[in-house]
Amino acid sequence: MSIISYDANDRIMIFIDLRNIVKSVSADSKYSRVDYVSLVRCLKGPRKLIAAYVFDSKGAIDATDKSKRFHDYLRYKGFRVIARDSYDPDQNVQKEVDVAMAVQMVTHAYKNNYDVAVVVSGDRDFIPAIQEVQAAGKRVEVAAFSTSKSDEMERQCDVYHNLDKEPILSLVNLSDVLQDGNTEAVRWNSTIGSRLTMTNTALPTRTGIR
Repeated sequence: MSIISYDANDRIMIFIDLRNIVKSVSADSKYSRVDYVSLVRCLKGPRKLIAAYVFDSKGAIDATDKSKRFHDYLRYKGFRVIARDSYDPDQNVQKEVDVAMAVQMVTHAYKNNYDVAVVVSGDRDFIPAIQEVQAAGKRVEVAAFSTSKSDEMERQCDVYHNLDKEPILSLVNLSDVLQDGNTEAVRWNSTIGSRLTMTNTALPTRTGIR
């Protein structure tokens, strides 16, 4: 039994490393996407959500304006999106994003803006920031998929959430991928199990993360 207990009065902030999560899901299957509203609600539970931050770089999702539209969609749902203008298309890497997320985690901790930080990433580069937040008297939870999780991240945090077990994925264009006898998609759909939330593939309603 863990000595860590949940308190409904806890104030929590969620910090999402978008690229880490997108890559984790893409590595698993091209037919799924993360329902970020469901993700926040699963992690929040009965506690008071102060803010949910998403960190990305402009143009990181692809070279068109889709990244901007996706960021705007997340803002519409209540997320605070911090998109750095630092994407390097030649190397296909984003820069400054991890530092921006670490700075926000530590800044809000020392301003006493939350009791619990939830880091949605398996990237061990966040360990120094996690240690600093814990030194400020705050608890840190880590949520990640097994395909992108550093074991050291799991050891460092106070509570670990295995996103493989959470119903936070939805199918992408289910009617399209299942047509014409797409047996690969049928096999994937039959085995993915409870991780899926069977939502409509159209954009959801205004209902957000609060």
